[in-house]
Amino acid sequence: MEKLIAALKEFTEKDITEIEENDRQFKAIKKLYEKFKGKEEEFYKLVVINALMSYQLQMKGEEYWENFAAFFSDGKGIEDFEKFLKRFNKRFLTAKLKRLKKAINCVSQVKVEQVRNANRLVEELAKCMRQKKDSKTIVFAAKMMNYAVRIAEGKELTGLEKIAIPLDSRIKKVSGNKDFWKKLSEKTGIPQIKLDAVFWICQNEEHLKSLPKNLVAKLREIKERI
Repeated sequence: MEKLIAALKEFTEKDITEIEENDRQFKAIKKLYEKFKGKEEEFYKLVVINALMSYQLQMKGEEYWENFAAFFSDGKGIEDFEKFLKRFNKRFLTAKLKRLKKAINCVSQVKVEQVRNANRLVEELAKCMRQKKDSKTIVFAAKMMNYAVRIAEGKELTGLEKIAIPLDSRIKKVSGNKDFWKKLSEKTGIPQIKLDAVFWICQNEEHLKSLPKNLVAKLREIKERI
């Protein structure tokens, strides 16, 4: 782990931001926002609902979020979410439709459009959805809400350092141990939710092509040490 920590300490805050903004999921919701300027409340709700529904997908996560952006950029709103799931997220559809109702209710109940602290957002969503604070979709919702707020308002949520990493299949290839990620974050000063983008992108050569050479070199160093 020490070599990995040393490699991560080479990343500046600007580097991490550039990596996140080259995430295809970030680009997808940035494209969506072009159609929702002036309707930020619905934009935030859509993003959080979709994050809460992002599990057992029938396609790669990047493709799923691009389809999400394309679908809702066409004049559709929250009331059309069931149609979206039936087309792009239909694995275990009956269970997902039930979860969708709960997600829509919770997003309104929590008033996600007003929350600017990631830890509070996670706590309230977890309580309403009846899940653990470090559940994958709960912390992923905080990650995507942070992206959405940065796109719409040019700033980030506070409290990011308290959020666990979303343990999806790509992150589990590195480690499925929650303590590993907590320690790595503490030693490097990089919030787990931001380590997510670093380790997600470094494992995808296609993503690396869009980044500056010096940043690619740093990411390949990470890849060699995991």
